[in-house]
Amino acid sequence: MLKTGMTKTLEDIIDLDFLLSLDEDSATGADPDHTAERDREIYKDINDPDLDDTGLILRWVAYRRLLFAHEKGNRELLPGRIYASLYRWSARGVTAAGFVLGIFMAYAFLAYHGSQPVNVTVFITFFILFQGMLSLTAFGVMLHRMYTNRTGRSRPPAVQTFLASIFHQRLNRLAERAADLPGGGHLRSLGEKGAFLNMKNKEYNGIFFWPFFCLTSLFALGFSSGAFCGTLFRVAVTDLAFGWQSTLFTSGAQIHTFVSWLALPWSWIMPEALSAPSLAEIEGSRILLKEGIAGLATAHLVAWWPFLCMGILVYGVLARAGLVVAGNRAQKRALARFDFSRPKFRRLAARMRSPRMEVTTRDTGGSEAFPRSPLPVPEFGTRSSDTRARDNAESAESITPAIENNTAVAALVLASARVYPESDLPPVWETLKTQLRITPEDIVHVVFDINEDGDLLREKAGNHTARGPVVVLQEVWQPPIRGLLLYFRELKTQVFPDRPIWIFLTQTPGEKEMGVAADDPNFQVWKTAVAQLKDPEIIVERWNP
Repeated sequence: MLKTGMTKTLEDIIDLDFLLSLDEDSATGADPDHTAERDREIYKDINDPDLDDTGLILRWVAYRRLLFAHEKGNRELLPGRIYASLYRWSARGVTAAGFVLGIFMAYAFLAYHGSQPVNVTVFITFFILFQGMLSLTAFGVMLHRMYTNRTGRSRPPAVQTFLASIFHQRLNRLAERAADLPGGGHLRSLGEKGAFLNMKNKEYNGIFFWPFFCLTSLFALGFSSGAFCGTLFRVAVTDLAFGWQSTLFTSGAQIHTFVSWLALPWSWIMPEALSAPSLAEIEGSRILLKEGIAGLATAHLVAWWPFLCMGILVYGVLARAGLVVAGNRAQKRALARFDFSRPKFRRLAARMRSPRMEVTTRDTGGSEAFPRSPLPVPEFGTRSSDTRARDNAESAESITPAIENNTAVAALVLASARVYPESDLPPVWETLKTQLRITPEDIVHVVFDINEDGDLLREKAGNHTARGPVVVLQEVWQPPIRGLLLYFRELKTQVFPDRPIWIFLTQTPGEKEMGVAADDPNFQVWKTAVAQLKDPEIIVERWNP
């Protein structure tokens, strides 16, 4: 049974996306052959064939962090580390800001000058009812978000999109201002490379929602905690008088029923005299404009404070604390469910596990300099130089070793019968298996018109219970015209909404070499065109020569 062996964090996913973008960005001078060789060496250093794709990718991130630190030194930091630091400070900042604001508002609201009692009607409305409604709304949003994440129908909320845009703008502005300060290069490099993930992207909004949710809940928790502490402090050091007045409610019995209903959550653990004011105390604290407070008993005027404090504690502090805990757990569940079988991640795992031809010199009696890793490797796996040299010697004896942990995924293949006849398909199947770890489960001959292909493809989609990728075979020299790109979009949205689309580019079948070079201009055109679809589950892959 395969294992993962590591726990996913948001920092890991941010760094993974950033490091993959570096490998795919031609502007950074990334060489595909060097990248494949490096990833293969990382796989050998990990030396754990029982890892599943998720565990393998997380180990890859750990190794790449070491390589990045070795190459960049202290000049640059990975965006995951910067995000984690910013989030920690943001959490502390919003909690402290909410706490100070809560103390200030409660302290100001409870100002009593001896002539006019504190109006508990307004106090209950703002500090208890309003906070309780906000907590209930946040709870509903959380449940809705958990449901949509589970069903795959999630979209970034408008609030999240708005806050994300503000965050990016502030980060870029901070990067510009801090460019000449110590450590400013870290932020500047992130601003130039766009290192933080696009939080509006449907690929990541399911996990980026929860940090925003937790931050807003922390602010509300700080506010309610500040209001609670401010109220207790006012009650402890000041002689306060509480009263109520209302034009709509003229009966003390109505207020008593309403207050008793609000006090239900704590009435079973507190004495009745403290859980809520009695009917006599409520009627005795009613303020009449014509009569003032001269005739009201002091015991009735001070009877409200336990109820007010408990209301803030239950409907504000405890409710928000529960939402913070639930939000953190929901974030962990969302990270645990994050799909590492998406095309670009699966391509990385396939690149690591796919064998590569290694040429080494035979021992002729001279000295041999064994290759050594320039970096310390993570604690989960090390390989000595002797072991690596022995592996190289074995690879020279066997050019095409078996793929380690060969967990090929069944895929539905779409191809033109005219371009890809049956006689030319066996080498394609072999390449898909060795390069991408994909095994064709069925092939459908299409004409690349959704009106003609749609019914047959929907039937195939319904008959196959597997949810592996859909591979579309294409000749690299054929330009990705608008109609073809529209076909891919409709294929994804109308026929296979829950399966990734791989566009596999080859040379013309029947030629001696069907591989496509990384610097092939036609391949670059395809990558640019498909990227404009802005769908992370539609990806271009080439037949590696």
